[in-house]
Amino acid sequence: MSDIKRLQMLLELGRLGTISAVARSMSFSTSAVSQQLAQLEREFGASLIEPDGRRVRLTAQGEVLLRHAGEVLREWEGAHSAVSASADEVSGSISIGAFETACLALIPPMVQSLSRKHPAARVSVQQADSETVRTLVLSRALDIGIVELFPGQSFRHADEIVETSLFDDRMLLAVPEDLDREVRTPADVADLDWVVEMITAPARGWAESLCRQHGFEPRIMFESFDVLVHHNLIRSGVAVGFLPALTPAHMISGVRLIDLEPTESRTVYTVSRRSQQSMPLNAAVVEELARVQH
Repeated sequence: MSDIKRLQMLLELGRLGTISAVARSMSFSTSAVSQQLAQLEREFGASLIEPDGRRVRLTAQGEVLLRHAGEVLREWEGAHSAVSASADEVSGSISIGAFETACLALIPPMVQSLSRKHPAARVSVQQADSETVRTLVLSRALDIGIVELFPGQSFRHADEIVETSLFDDRMLLAVPEDLDREVRTPADVADLDWVVEMITAPARGWAESLCRQHGFEPRIMFESFDVLVHHNLIRSGVAVGFLPALTPAHMISGVRLIDLEPTESRTVYTVSRRSQQSMPLNAAVVEELARVQH
């Protein structure tokens, strides 16, 4: 393992506070993280961490190295970007994290177009919720994240992260196609069972808030992160809910979709590290993602 990766682990330890959290963030085992931090201590000839109850904390020497580690990693990525920018063609590998409907609707056409224009480029994709994606980008486990932001919500600010708005995605009220009533607003189906996302999902808070604005508390009987589960429950007639307009049309047959107020839209962003902004492959990916919606 490279010294750069070990410095990255130290940086994550300073941010997260536990070796287990670093392991989860960087997709390593806890023993691997411990071994690499011990190797870093040997290389610098200093004790860098010490026990602090159930956590660990950086020693004075560890804090000194931590202050340098961030700058070293930014310079490393800057050098990588500069080398890439000097090449005659866009090439290399890039890792992307995205929420579910972005994986369904944005990733396939983006990868297809990128492959045609830049055959030397390679893309890997990981599906995850937006908060996890942001964390993985910050920890350098991913290069670019595609995230969602609902009305009334905000990002946790990080100086190192650059957020680029791609487009607004309308949220739609979804009811069974054969429901025997006129439906214009969520209040018209307040008496029916609802399917919503899990309690930790950004869409959950937005959905519950919107229902309350319409004067009722939704009777939540089904919870799932999966938009296809939502669709199947609504199509079968056992629930109503919300679906994003971004969902591919062939995946939402058999449901009636009702427009909400234009303000009831989520904004889709890309997030990436500031030190990678000049990397041609990053720019090409963001350009293709924006093009998908036009």
